[in-house]
Amino acid sequence: MILLCLSAFFSSAETAITTTGRMRILALQEKHPHFKKLFQWVVHDPQSVLTVVLIANNIVNIGASVFTTAMAISIIGPEGAFWATGIMTVLIILFGEIFPKSMAIVYPENMVLLSLPLIWTLRFLLAPLIWIFHRAVRFFGSLFKIDLSPGLAFVTRKEIEQVVQMGGVSGALEEDERKMIHSIITFEETRAFEIMIPRTDMVALPKETTVAEAISTFEENGHSRIPVFDGSLDNVIGTLHIKDLIKSLSSGETQISVQELARESLFVPEVMKIAELFNIMKGDRVHMAIVVDEYGGTAGLVTLEDLLEEIVGEIQDEYDQELPSIQQTEDGAYLVDGNVNLGDLGEILGDIFEAEDVDSIAGLVLSLAGGFPEKGSSVRYGNWSIEVKEILGHRIMQVALKPCGDENPLEDYA
Repeated sequence: MILLCLSAFFSSAETAITTTGRMRILALQEKHPHFKKLFQWVVHDPQSVLTVVLIANNIVNIGASVFTTAMAISIIGPEGAFWATGIMTVLIILFGEIFPKSMAIVYPENMVLLSLPLIWTLRFLLAPLIWIFHRAVRFFGSLFKIDLSPGLAFVTRKEIEQVVQMGGVSGALEEDERKMIHSIITFEETRAFEIMIPRTDMVALPKETTVAEAISTFEENGHSRIPVFDGSLDNVIGTLHIKDLIKSLSSGETQISVQELARESLFVPEVMKIAELFNIMKGDRVHMAIVVDEYGGTAGLVTLEDLLEEIVGEIQDEYDQELPSIQQTEDGAYLVDGNVNLGDLGEILGDIFEAEDVDSIAGLVLSLAGGFPEKGSSVRYGNWSIEVKEILGHRIMQVALKPCGDENPLEDYA
């Protein structure tokens, strides 16, 4: 019974150590600093820890079987070996393996705290056996040309995403928390062109614009910074900050051109990752960057607010009078701005929206229509009917998405 209890102990310790994982071990180390040495051993040499556990577990399992067999033979004769084998198989599997390992899966951290001191002590008592088995394992590894060197069990980005997803499903994380963590994870991979204000939506001033005219533009649009260009938007020569107009206004010099007051602009390629862009903007202490395409033309602009919104969501200040880019109507449809990103739309609507070479819902509609649609025309995408609601020039400004069932969902794909 003593050996069987020890078998249960070592089996649960093995499962607890492998289940807990490196990151949770480090978290336990912060909670229990007096066990720091033991936790560091698990983190940096997990193979040695498991070797101690496996040797000890096999010793007690074999010992329990041998003693039981010897007693059975002494009591009922040679037939006792048969009965001992059956009884010990059931006892070891049930009470030495399945039950304790199931308990360790439910309470892994408690079991780690309980078992590590004894395993650490056994490390020294079993040192000769550990040395022999390590050498034997390395010999067979080299014989079969297998690299058995242990690696640190770093948590991958995919594993973090799965944990966050499970936390949202179980209720451990609120929906806003889950979205924010997901945004932080994907922040590193997002590129400037995915979040920029496109060239067609930019508010900019010709270099000849006077201070008085610039004030009107600032007042009309509610911006605090506006690019200044020479001839066309492809030749941005600086950025005008509304604070730079205060001195001219106070001195009455309202007819000077904004070119004299514009500051040097920051230019970045459209494929730059926004994590790198964020660091550059912080380092240079600028709040706006001009995004250029592969040909050197202006593709759009990115503000520091745009970068922060990728993590915390839409930020509205006292000057923003914008309606939400995705609005649900009473009939169950969704009014969506044409520039809404397909990934963001899919996350909000709980579906997958994707198309080759386009990023926005307007681009998806153009791809499905095979040409420029008219106002009121509709296309089908999966289980959604997409109606063009508003067009300005050659731009689709707003569409309406309405669920339409799942009958023949692929028939209207372009």
